[in-house]
Amino acid sequence: MSRYTYWLLTAVVLCLAAPAWCATLLPVQDNLPGSLLVFPIFDIIGGNQTKIRITCNGATHTRVRVTYVCQPQGTSTTSAFCPAFDESWPCTPHQTLVIDVGTALGGACPTRQGYIVAFAEAQCTPAAASFNPNTQTCTSGNGSTILPGHFQPISYNQLFGSYHVYYYGGANPPTLRCGDVPCSPPAAGPIPDVEAAHAIALQSPQPVFSFLGTDIGGALSLSFGTEPTADYGPLPKVVETDFAAPGAALLAGPSTFAPFIPADTASGTELQTNIILLNLNYTQFGINALATMSVQIWNWFEVAFTSTNRFICWERIPIDLIDSRLTAAGLFGTPYGNIRFTPSPLTGATSPHLLGVLEEVSTVGRTIRTMIHSATAASPATFVTDIE
Repeated sequence: MSRYTYWLLTAVVLCLAAPAWCATLLPVQDNLPGSLLVFPIFDIIGGNQTKIRITCNGATHTRVRVTYVCQPQGTSTTSAFCPAFDESWPCTPHQTLVIDVGTALGGACPTRQGYIVAFAEAQCTPAAASFNPNTQTCTSGNGSTILPGHFQPISYNQLFGSYHVYYYGGANPPTLRCGDVPCSPPAAGPIPDVEAAHAIALQSPQPVFSFLGTDIGGALSLSFGTEPTADYGPLPKVVETDFAAPGAALLAGPSTFAPFIPADTASGTELQTNIILLNLNYTQFGINALATMSVQIWNWFEVAFTSTNRFICWERIPIDLIDSRLTAAGLFGTPYGNIRFTPSPLTGATSPHLLGVLEEVSTVGRTIRTMIHSATAASPATFVTDIE
């Protein structure tokens, strides 16, 4: 056994035994429960429905706070404001909560889509371990003060969940623009249909049940990074995935290029390939920076393509609107390939911190899956929401 294999096996064992330790080592461990969950998409356009499930897998009860971040609309600087709404629920040991997003939001979001963040929280009371009877306050893991009666996130690392999009053909009209593209892709594929995936779980490296976050004057700031005071583990530096190109026959290969995999009968035809990205470097109360990223794409003949992409807060965009060449009949020229998104700038307060999923729509159904998270972000991120 090589030293690398031994290290990798040791790391896996330690991650399973101590998720908090693992959070300080590697970015976003999707196969572990966490203290914070990200649901990368909700869609309640027209008759479409989205339900999320949250399971509190711990041996003690907790409380879960759910924040809905809406896609901004328009092309002016006012679109940099991404409205958010939240609600909280008690959660008993091993209980699963199911929330209908349309019922929770009503008509609040302008484009009826966006992403969701959920985290475990507790109240600052005299029963809290960090309560100071002299000041009548609690202390967060980073040393900041929590006022009595306030709810604030806690290190829990026992949350997991999933999201389920029930698709009935709803889509925003093409004339409704978000940035310089339609706010949502046109309806395509089988109707009705459903797609589902696990929520992205983020672990906290802080001691269990300790308070997280910072009160920054009526707002709650949550940090992600490798610093000892970080509330949650680091986010990825890049996100990437394989994909089927729009118009592609879904078959095996490449048959005419190494390693010469024999082609089979096509399982269907790819109708639409949607990229869903969100920037977790976010504030509810001010202007959000434009997320800019370089895009690298390779087809299955190893031919490379480069492009750029920009969005504010959240985006769901057909892949061929990112680069018009990315169709099977276009210059891309193959049924399959892979794509990588690298934030720009890589460091600093305005550096995007990306999470993403791929939505593939074919003649036989639609699927959604989380992108691969590569390396560790070079600088910390902050997610700012209202304090409770």
